[in-house]
Amino acid sequence: MLLKVEDLRAYYNKSHIIQGVSFEVAKGEIIGILGRNGMGKSTLMRSILDLTPPRTTGSVKFDGVEISSLKAHKIAGLGLSYVPQGRHIFPRLTVLENLSIPVTKGKVHGEDLDEVFGYFPVLKERLKQLGGTLSGGQQQMLAIGRAIMSKPKLIIFDEPTEGLQPSIVQQVRETIKRFRDRGITALIADQNLENALDLCDRVYVLEKGVIKYTEQRENLSLEMLCTYLGVVKKQKG
Repeated sequence: MLLKVEDLRAYYNKSHIIQGVSFEVAKGEIIGILGRNGMGKSTLMRSILDLTPPRTTGSVKFDGVEISSLKAHKIAGLGLSYVPQGRHIFPRLTVLENLSIPVTKGKVHGEDLDEVFGYFPVLKERLKQLGGTLSGGQQQMLAIGRAIMSKPKLIIFDEPTEGLQPSIVQQVRETIKRFRDRGITALIADQNLENALDLCDRVYVLEKGVIKYTEQRENLSLEMLCTYLGVVKKQKG
């Protein structure tokens, strides 16, 4: 397994947010962690990456290495990238400067930039433009492009299509699918049912910090997913 999480627990002060979560991600899979707002998805993702919360227990192994005691920059150096909810690009840096941030040694290589532009050609046209002046969709492209620049084995996405117009949503979905051909695995925290059905090989449903349901995409119960995600199932006819 590329990523193996066992009995992960996360706390904010006395609040027990993640309550013994275990799951696995194999190389080449696209895995969804689904749940409504406030169920702990973002906390789970950030706990894996040692970003927050301040206190966690359990085991997280990435590519055979125990990373639960490592700092975030060390985890990133092993090949695990993150596209946070809300994008969090640097608004006062140019597109090129944002893309250069993950490159900690040596210089930015043209072939690495070309890979990003292969996914998102519009970024090439805006290399000197400040990140804060991009549209929301373009900022999400930049956030994903920045993650690619670190040459990751696995990218964690937190709500990757939230707030995007439909054409950009589809572009982001297709990009994530293409990652599989490049040998990049994806873990997606989401509440979007359509994303799960279109993208994910397997899903885990998180409710109040606990995994309540898991299944392969072809065997998913749409009725159960709608219940957990608070989605009204469309009636036929």
